[in-house]
Amino acid sequence: MIRRLGLWLLAALLVASALGAITAQHRARGLFVDLEREQQRARQLKAEGERLKVELARAAQPAAVEAAARAQGLRPADPAHTTTLPAQPAGEVR
Repeated sequence: MIRRLGLWLLAALLVASALGAITAQHRARGLFVDLEREQQRARQLKAEGERLKVELARAAQPAAVEAAARAQGLRPADPAHTTTLPAQPAGEVR
């Protein structure tokens, strides 16, 4: 009787252990898929960051700034219509 109870207990522990191993393996696979997805997203974001750096460098060129200003109707300052103020030493308040 006790021997039979021990066998049932051992069988129950074996089944519980197998279910635990299956659950752990399933979770590990899910985490691996998540990791791969996030690594792909990181690669995409890095590529986009590099593209934006190139775009910013191109847009910061003087010719590009001048073309954008002209496209918005801006023009160079006309010295005949420009007033300059005398320089004020730092820290001096009027």
